[in-house]
Amino acid sequence: MATPCGWVISMAISGLGFLVLTWTTVVLLGGFVSELHKEDFWCAAFITLVQTAGIFDVTLNEKLGYMEDALLGFLAAISFGIVPYDAPSKSCTQDLLSFLLFFSVILLVLVQVMVLALILSPLAIIYVLGIFMSGVISLWRLVEHDHGGNSDEKASNLAPAMQILYCLALLQGVLFCYRFLLTLTEKKFSKTLVTEDSEVQAVLYNYLRKTRRGCEKDPTFTQGRNLVTYAVDKIGSNSPVDSISGVKILYAAVCMVESKNDWSNVHGQRMLIKHLVLSTSSSRNVLPKLLEMLDSRGLHDRRGRIQAAMIVERLAFYINLEQFPRSIQHISSLIGTFEQYSIAEPYPRSKDGYEQHLKLQVTRGRPSPAGELGKAYKELLLQGLSILRNLAADENNCRIMSNTRDLVSKIMAPVTCDLLDHTTDDHGTWCEVVGRSMEVMSHLSGAQGETGSKLRREISSCGEAIRTLRRILSCKKCKEELRQRAIWILTRLYTDTTGISGSFDFHLLKKENSCCGEDFVRMLVNIFTQDNEYSSSIRGYAGEALSNICFLGGISDATIIIQTSGDVIDSLTQVLLHEENETCRQASAEILECLCTHYTKDDEYLHKLKKAILKVIGKILCCGDGTHNGEDIESQCDGTQENNEPNKDAQGFQVNTLSTMSPNLLSSLLCLCGTVYNTSSVIDLRPQLDASSFLNNLRDMVVKRSGPTVENLSVCKAAGNMVISMLKY
Repeated sequence: MATPCGWVISMAISGLGFLVLTWTTVVLLGGFVSELHKEDFWCAAFITLVQTAGIFDVTLNEKLGYMEDALLGFLAAISFGIVPYDAPSKSCTQDLLSFLLFFSVILLVLVQVMVLALILSPLAIIYVLGIFMSGVISLWRLVEHDHGGNSDEKASNLAPAMQILYCLALLQGVLFCYRFLLTLTEKKFSKTLVTEDSEVQAVLYNYLRKTRRGCEKDPTFTQGRNLVTYAVDKIGSNSPVDSISGVKILYAAVCMVESKNDWSNVHGQRMLIKHLVLSTSSSRNVLPKLLEMLDSRGLHDRRGRIQAAMIVERLAFYINLEQFPRSIQHISSLIGTFEQYSIAEPYPRSKDGYEQHLKLQVTRGRPSPAGELGKAYKELLLQGLSILRNLAADENNCRIMSNTRDLVSKIMAPVTCDLLDHTTDDHGTWCEVVGRSMEVMSHLSGAQGETGSKLRREISSCGEAIRTLRRILSCKKCKEELRQRAIWILTRLYTDTTGISGSFDFHLLKKENSCCGEDFVRMLVNIFTQDNEYSSSIRGYAGEALSNICFLGGISDATIIIQTSGDVIDSLTQVLLHEENETCRQASAEILECLCTHYTKDDEYLHKLKKAILKVIGKILCCGDGTHNGEDIESQCDGTQENNEPNKDAQGFQVNTLSTMSPNLLSSLLCLCGTVYNTSSVIDLRPQLDASSFLNNLRDMVVKRSGPTVENLSVCKAAGNMVISMLKY
């Protein structure tokens, strides 16, 4: 960037300065001083003076910037040293003494101003712009080209010597101007970053300026240093101002890298920040300072809290809350209510400003979340929920979060309040907040052990949250991600209350939420079987949830599913035989397997289940047999014989594709067949089955999937279990 280039140019300017100074003092003034014209003499003297200032102190221009402060300090010292602190007396003697002191102060001020105007100011101009002025003078002398010289051998070298001097000074002036242009680009570069915060841009410009000056003093200044290390060092300093500046710099560095969408650079930067903040002993107090900046009761403004929250969100995966006892309180303050956020703002320091602010608070009434304040609150709320989501990936953090008072209720607040606007297609501006809240809820509901049971019990006891999740699930305008998340949360709560915590929690779920778990299961069945109203991804997600519920629930859930409607079995069969989405087909096979295992009541539903299972088994097992199909076996169930007309059901499922279908789907189909042979409700299939043809095809499928993978092992295991079941049958 501009800083390394500026360092090279600064070194070149200093090197040319040494050459010019050596040339003027040793060669020119030592040998040709008596031969010089007056113009060349004074030009050489001025160039020498300028080079003396620029060579021996490269930071002189920086020091000259303190001259104004020095003058003000001098004036303050005079006033405090001469003017008495006590009130002047009314006596004539005291009045005369005060007048003399005042006159002395005025005189000293005038002297100081004259010294500044007549001596210091010209010197400052020469020191700051001397190299540029030397270049202009050199260009003028090169154009004039009247350096003198005659036939004398010594004097004949005068003109070339002066030309070399002026060329060196001119080149130095050109480099000086170029470095000045690079300095201007530093501020322009700081404005081209992702952030539009003027304070952040000012801090970045200050960083670039300090880096350039450091390179001018020490060429190795930038080794082991970059924007991230500089920011972390400032955050860990004892100065509150430096800590705030460090947060702004680190925030800008993260935004700058992530805006390029290069994951390798983003990952590398995050690993560096993690190492500097969490693994370095010298930065032990950096993370506590970042966490303290999140607190609404702290002294930091809203923008600083958002910047600190974004940094903490990148580190949350690696934070152990046990090491920072009060950190969860700081983080939870990010997801407070809008009223709390609007009140917790930095008050003016002055008394008049505070009174004006207080009057404004009283007159404006309750703030509206629709304005700029609402946007800032939403941004902070999203950051807080993201931090909690990343923290919830650790079991120990989940335990601490479950023991924190009112934290789970604050996390569920966007869902509990139902911030979605169901009258618009995008559900309003709070859809993202609701989705982030559901992400945290899904992490918490998936926790293991006693902590997970406690969290799921607390979530399921919130009736408003459960009703909102059910509304999201049934709303066709909601994004698929929200609906999938709702299915996952409700399924986890349902399977926990029915299969883990016992019937008491399930009764609590039904009673307190005024919604029966059976309705949720029926809702999943309707979503899964209605292919015209829901997308294949949502249907696949609902099918996986039903499969999980059937596997954990047993007879009760199997009864709920099979009795949802009269055509559930037919719909499941159609999905298995004709659906293009293999996830839906796999889920359908698993559901039918569970129904065969758990549903044993002799009624019309069992009769339909037998008929559907026989159809599926016929299509799977009668491969290679041109005389039998699924309808032949199915007809045994009701004692009727199908006619020879083509059936559309026979056209969707091709048995010869078993060897090419995915391992997961094939494994589910083989498990279904094995389960059918293990149940006592299946009629005799042996007269209709060509065992040798099927076993040959099964052997070919197993041989093709003999690779050392988990999926192939699952297929081989299912095939082996199926053969054992057939032999026992």
